[in-house]
Amino acid sequence: MIITPAILPESFEVLTHKLFMLEGICERVQIDLCDGVFGLEKTWLPYKDDEVLITGFAYEFDLMVTDFRKFLPRIIALGAVRVVIHIDEMTDDEIEEVVAMVRPHLIYLGLCVSNDKNVPAFAARVRKIDASYSKVFIQVMGIKNIGAQGQPFDEGVLRRIEYLKDACRHIEIQVDGAMNPETILKVKNRGASGVVIGSYIFSHGVTHDDVRDTLYSLKENFR
Repeated sequence: MIITPAILPESFEVLTHKLFMLEGICERVQIDLCDGVFGLEKTWLPYKDDEVLITGFAYEFDLMVTDFRKFLPRIIALGAVRVVIHIDEMTDDEIEEVVAMVRPHLIYLGLCVSNDKNVPAFAARVRKIDASYSKVFIQVMGIKNIGAQGQPFDEGVLRRIEYLKDACRHIEIQVDGAMNPETILKVKNRGASGVVIGSYIFSHGVTHDDVRDTLYSLKENFR
């Protein structure tokens, strides 16, 4: 089970502070970017060229925004190795445009939809995209409302994971939202290979040692 810490940063200063808290503890970190329209909360967004991320992490960005064209080039420039795109309302042409943007950089592309969307239709789109770009993975939301931490776990996600695991057999599935030891076990048992976890890690203390102990405990329990 791959456990990826998540940061939902209200400012660049908060983002940098939490990255330093994670330094030397993990290799991959997910940064959630919300425009306040698609994602419920509005976070720091990468507008300024002089805001540079610290080195030492494999950066995954979760783009909860309505205009991917504005932010995808910027996070590619920031060094993204994985990008999650929410394709709820995206057309096939727009998805092809996303693939064309990430392909030259060999970026892994995560595909996600809201929990009220049709699962078979989503699986069909995933398979179609995977046929043209092999660096695809699935992100399933463990919460009903995208873009806000601290929400309750949506039990319906377990059936979604089971369906997607069967329909997209070779594609990695990670779960984001409401992850804690109890819910990690649930999604792992249904076939998820990774989780993205934010609130649980940062609510167990404010120091580097607190974060380290929490993350190491999770990794030990879910090898």
